[in-house]
Amino acid sequence: RGAARQFERLESQRSDVQLSFALAFAVVALLLLLSAIWIGLTLATRMSSPISALIGATEKVRTGNLEARVAETEDDDELALLSRAFNRMTQQLHTQHDELMEANRQIDSRRRFSEAVLSGVSAGVIGLDRGGRIDFPNRRAVELLATEQEDLIGERLTGMLPELAPAMEAAALAPGAQPVEAQIKLTVRGKTRTLFVRIVAERVENKQVQGYVATFDDVSPLISAQRKAAWADVARRIAHEIKNPLTPIQLSAERLKRKYLKEVKTDPQVFEGCIDTIIRQVDDIGRMADEFSSFAQMPAPTMHRQDVVDIACQALFLQRNANSDVSYAFDGPDEPLAIRCDGRQISQVLTNLLQNANDAIKERLETAEAQGHDPAQEPVGRIGLSIMQVDGHVRIAIQDNGQGLPETERERLIEPYVTMRKKGTGLGLAIVKKIMEDHGGDLTLEDAPDGGALVILRLPVSGDDPAAVAATDGAQEDGDGV
Repeated sequence: RGAARQFERLESQRSDVQLSFALAFAVVALLLLLSAIWIGLTLATRMSSPISALIGATEKVRTGNLEARVAETEDDDELALLSRAFNRMTQQLHTQHDELMEANRQIDSRRRFSEAVLSGVSAGVIGLDRGGRIDFPNRRAVELLATEQEDLIGERLTGMLPELAPAMEAAALAPGAQPVEAQIKLTVRGKTRTLFVRIVAERVENKQVQGYVATFDDVSPLISAQRKAAWADVARRIAHEIKNPLTPIQLSAERLKRKYLKEVKTDPQVFEGCIDTIIRQVDDIGRMADEFSSFAQMPAPTMHRQDVVDIACQALFLQRNANSDVSYAFDGPDEPLAIRCDGRQISQVLTNLLQNANDAIKERLETAEAQGHDPAQEPVGRIGLSIMQVDGHVRIAIQDNGQGLPETERERLIEPYVTMRKKGTGLGLAIVKKIMEDHGGDLTLEDAPDGGALVILRLPVSGDDPAAVAATDGAQEDGDGV
């Protein structure tokens, strides 16, 4: 009975015991599962951390950080080998990057130095690729071609200057780096320049053309100076040979007129007209010889501060009195405008230009009369002179309604012995140009808006060539001392 009671008691507690065992088994199984998960995660983390570090370092390298490194271990497994290989790769990339940056800085420094040198030279330099397209023009080349640098890049040189096509072909066929030279005339903004061009082909080791280098030298001033020097020598010789017999011829003609005019009974008017013609032509030849002499022996300017408005008014007054049939107009400031100049030479410049304007008006009227038009119906001759100060320069403009300027080779009018007038010597504008150069100014020939010619003179307000001014001032001081 006691055993039965104990069995019954245990039987009634069997479910609790089973539940206790089930809970114990569940707790043990959960602990074992958690331990297995922890061990698995630990092992996975230990295996994946080098890969994660490699991924992070690779991402840093992608953003440009070549100093990224991963931790290295002493193990000999694949991940350790991969980490060491990655570090060596990034170290080599960093070294090469620094070397490339240093080389790029050196190249950029040399490029800036070359551009600075090329921008300071007086010759225009243009770099071309193998197809003849412009890669690099310096500042002088841009000025000679009168365009913007952005407009030149990529353009074919022979397309802009067809005259250089034969020179480009000859440079491509020339052996080695032998230069090909050519001389062309370029008209830009109405101004004609003579350019001396030298083209050299750049070749690689297989002698193929890699590109071209074209240099442009503006030899217009040199050619003009050579012509002036040659013509000055010719003028000196002509003036010497002409002036010697002029005085005896004139005196002989005047003596014949005084002594024999009353004795000539047959056609005395013809005799007197012939003598007057001789005297008049001798005077004309004498003036021509004087122009030759003044051109050949142009004196150096004597600089003083003088009122250019007063000089212009005096020149205009003389021309107005000498040519009453022409209307003269003056437009200038009321107050004096003083500049350093040679007043006599500036007056000579204005007199020559005003006389040229008057001659142009007369030629227009003569041409109209030759074409059968009534000169009285032609517009009245008008000559205007204006003076203004613009950007540190004095601008003197002389405008007329005469014959006008030629369309082609207008720049040659300032060369010696080049004229469009029937009785002109071609020295007036050459003398004007020389005087303006001595004063540090310039001369421009343009068409007047209403027909005719427009001549513009520009003189610096602050002074002229420092050497000339210093020499002049020194001579003045010596003279004052004497």
